[in-house]
Amino acid sequence: MARSDLIALTDEGLVQLSNAGLVKRAVRELAAGSGPAIAEAADGTIEARFSDGTLTRLTPDQGLADASCTCPSSGVCRHRIMLAVAYRAERAEATGSDAPATPNWNPAALDPGIFEATLAPSTKAELSRLMASRHTVRLEYGQTPTAHLPMASVRFLVPDDLSYARCDCVEGQRCAHIALAIRAFRAADGGRETAIGGGHAADSGGSSEKLREACDAVVSRLIEAGITAGPAAYEQSLAAAHRHAEALGAAQMLLVLGALREQIDAYESRSARYDERAVLRLAAELFARTRAGDAASALGLGEPFETAMGKSRLVSLGARLRQEGTDIRASILLADSDMGATMLIERLFSPLPADRDTFQASVVRRQMAPGLPVAGIGRGQILTSVARRRADGLLGLGSGSGGRTQVMSRDAVFAFPRPLATTRLAEVADALSARPIALLRPRRLCDAVHVFEVEAVLGQSWAPGSQIWEAAVRLRGDGGVLYLEREFDAGAPGATGVLAAALDGAWGALRQVAGPVRMESGALVCTPWSLSADRFIVPDLDVAEEQDSVIPAAMDARSDLLDETERLLSGVLHAGSRARSAVDALAASLHARLDGAGYRAMAERLSLWRQAPAADHTEFCRAAIWLLTVQESRAWNQPTSSDRIE
Repeated sequence: MARSDLIALTDEGLVQLSNAGLVKRAVRELAAGSGPAIAEAADGTIEARFSDGTLTRLTPDQGLADASCTCPSSGVCRHRIMLAVAYRAERAEATGSDAPATPNWNPAALDPGIFEATLAPSTKAELSRLMASRHTVRLEYGQTPTAHLPMASVRFLVPDDLSYARCDCVEGQRCAHIALAIRAFRAADGGRETAIGGGHAADSGGSSEKLREACDAVVSRLIEAGITAGPAAYEQSLAAAHRHAEALGAAQMLLVLGALREQIDAYESRSARYDERAVLRLAAELFARTRAGDAASALGLGEPFETAMGKSRLVSLGARLRQEGTDIRASILLADSDMGATMLIERLFSPLPADRDTFQASVVRRQMAPGLPVAGIGRGQILTSVARRRADGLLGLGSGSGGRTQVMSRDAVFAFPRPLATTRLAEVADALSARPIALLRPRRLCDAVHVFEVEAVLGQSWAPGSQIWEAAVRLRGDGGVLYLEREFDAGAPGATGVLAAALDGAWGALRQVAGPVRMESGALVCTPWSLSADRFIVPDLDVAEEQDSVIPAAMDARSDLLDETERLLSGVLHAGSRARSAVDALAASLHARLDGAGYRAMAERLSLWRQAPAADHTEFCRAAIWLLTVQESRAWNQPTSSDRIE
């Protein structure tokens, strides 16, 4: 009887069980005619005999990972992979079919009760804890369906066989995340996104109310004292909010509170990282998330703040070097080669006396972690068994017990799974439009990242006034036109020159572009962190052979009424009540101009805030939320009547 699991295992599934190197070698050796001799016994046992005398045996009751092998390797060795590849090829030849071995299927057909009954008591307890909270799950269908949970990603490698379900958490298989993934596919009923588990603010009783009161106290304190009052003015209110968020298990609120604390500390140290507009957004988030209809998702209830990952291969999608005062922040974007999950590793570097005059050049040689240089990770990939992923996608690398992290080079062009890899912009736009507003959706440092397959470069330009490089490329298969944009940053002064050279074909025809994408004026715009041609190109880490070394100083971009409103509200949180009289004078003029320009709802909210008592934060937050939501919606190029919400 044919082994359906071996026939169904795609190369992608075999990579998930082992690694891409073993699968590539197995396919290559089989094509060269040096594969093993396959024999199948009457009881269903499969044997693979190799020319070097190695014998690999797979009994009917074993999965591929449990097959016995006479080689000294532990785990899934190349002989086990060769057995699967050779057996699959023989069955395809015997049936004379070139059709995909694995059809598209839906894990919703699986029975979660049967799987959950076999879980260990501790895993069942974890599942109960997770199901007590609400989780938004993104789903992908096809030959290897995937569920992207907030804390992990799960892939189903073989139809109707849960022994081949794999999770990227440290457990790997038979974990609570697989049970959640099955429930998600059943709940989705064919949809691309669903929510599972408990999810009502009332479920948390008084704890959620205490969190709301604590967050309101933080916002009120901001309006009263302003950021300029310093960290001491917020120690008590922030600590109380953090304590309630931690007790409630509100991971998203912990991220918001942590970001606000960083902004307060940045201003105190006069750091370039301080941004008063970011403070406005954080204050609006504190107010909005504690009042959301789906409070569990907005607060991140039950979502682990940090999750230990299993053995992973994380491939670079590029790097960014940003100037922050005298420091440079290095950020490297990584993707799990199997799951397609994206994450970010960051570190702030300060100049040392020895490299005072060559600081920018020296950053690429500095270490993100011991033995992990910026250039090595940014241009390559890492194999690690000691990674921990935070709820916002920030990656931490520890030493662990017996664990290690190894840096390797990566291919110029890399095949990533969907939806990370995409060829159709319409699908990306649909996914972006279906998201909640930024104030309520999960905080992700590497949100909306994609790898695009490029067919042709349509053109590029450089705007010296705004110091912005722009370009357009056409995607393969009539996937649409993608616009590229990159602002000059003193942390990587040569990046725009590298981008220009790459699109001119300095390293061969452009084949891939990777980076975060956003909607702007109805078009999709990508900030390229890396490009792939005949080699892998990371603009912030590479150097073009010829480029201008002098770039004109930046000019202030023209602003509109909504920008002015944002600056006004941001200024309130920066200076506090001391600036109220000046703010009132500016707000009166701005109110009239907003009303005259058709932004009547915005003008009304501004007026309600001005009429409210100084200690009342509610109308201020409502005005801020309205403003930020309108600004976000304008990116979709809505008609004027919709843009100016009544």
